[in-house]
Amino acid sequence: MALQIIESCVNCYACEPLCPSKAIFMSSKAGHFRINPNKCTECEGDYQDTQCASICPIEGAILDANGIAVNPPGSLTGIPPERMAEVMAELQAH
Repeated sequence: MALQIIESCVNCYACEPLCPSKAIFMSSKAGHFRINPNKCTECEGDYQDTQCASICPIEGAILDANGIAVNPPGSLTGIPPERMAEVMAELQAH
């Protein structure tokens, strides 16, 4: 049971101080924050929601133990991914 921060992390430093188990660290090898799976408790016993995911501003940057985004595309903006793709295609066409 551990969360994972992937390469879309922008190193905003919002999550690291919130982690109650001190599992989040800056990885010089990966170039972005990572989560130590041996320390991560997914905030169980401390908080109802995972603290790193609750503050992360990047959709899809934090994955659960099954590899599913905790903040999937559209969850923060409220814009469905299909609509976002349409709008981006329109913008690039102009």
